[in-house]
Amino acid sequence: MYKSTFQQIILFIITSIIIVQSGKRLIAIDDIKSFADFGIIVLFFVTFVFFLNSFIRLSSKFIDLLRF
Repeated sequence: MYKSTFQQIILFIITSIIIVQSGKRLIAIDDIKSFADFGIIVLFFVTFVFFLNSFIRLSSKFIDLLRF
């Protein structure tokens, strides 16, 4: 495995943890009352973009691995 693959796996793990934790907090928010609440919303969506990017890259590497 290459160094970039390890970095993508680490990014995938970190972003999935951040998505889960900020998603839990996002569910608990009733209304945006402070900048912290707004920051959690922004963090969730920005992290979701990084998560999708790393997931697609790792999926394509895995599919290439299975190709004959």
